[in-house]
Amino acid sequence: MTASTARRGALALLLVGLVLLFLGSIELARAATHAVAISNFAFSPATLTITAGDTVTWTNDDAELHTATGTGGAFDSGNLAQGDSFSFTFTTPGTYDYICTLHPTMTGQIVVQAAAPAATPAPTPAGGPLPNVAMPQEWPANTLILVGLLLVGGAGLAVIARRPRG
Repeated sequence: MTASTARRGALALLLVGLVLLFLGSIELARAATHAVAISNFAFSPATLTITAGDTVTWTNDDAELHTATGTGGAFDSGNLAQGDSFSFTFTTPGTYDYICTLHPTMTGQIVVQAAAPAATPAPTPAGGPLPNVAMPQEWPANTLILVGLLLVGGAGLAVIARRPRG
């Protein structure tokens, strides 16, 4: 393999890696974080509606220990002392009821809605519709970023390894 061919391959890997990094960062930027306060032996808000991919953070403002435990087993904060927080990212749409296992009269609910589908571009007059190249929701942003970093690093190593020594 010639140095020129190897360099082109490394540059192609670098380009693909940079594109994946970009797409992963866009996906991360779309997710939101929501807060639930645990105060006066209650969850506030008691019901929270979010979008799939969003994160909920519970923070215990009471002097007593509390938990935020999904009744279906999806999540469990364990004991939270005053000032402690617990975060959980909801990836699957549905309704998630939860309680404080230490105080079962404390209840809450997270309603997870499906992410809005990417808008389909309007057809162009001369060439028909553009293809929908939006990333499917199943691709987690962290995976895109990790693969992008690996490709960028691999391309960089390939260029360094092929550099003539003087």
